[in-house]
Amino acid sequence: MIKCPYCNARAMSLVRKSGLGPGRTIACESCGKPVMTHGSAVFAAIPAFLGGFAFMKSTSTLVGVAAIIGGILAMALIQTFLIPLVRADT
Repeated sequence: MIKCPYCNARAMSLVRKSGLGPGRTIACESCGKPVMTHGSAVFAAIPAFLGGFAFMKSTSTLVGVAAIIGGILAMALIQTFLIPLVRADT
């Protein structure tokens, strides 16, 4: 469960958090207050960039596509389980 930094109740689904990038603010599903991911979320994109780099350097399209898919999946997992939600005080 993804907890809201305001009310400690369920803030959003895991799928919704996996697509929440840095700088994007959304409302908590429980209390409606704005939440966002911590600024360190920019580093969650590193696996996807590395997958793209591996695709460009690979001699096999299949291996390159697998690297991109793996990088995107790793990015979503990092974003979902390692990057915390913070208050979006404006």
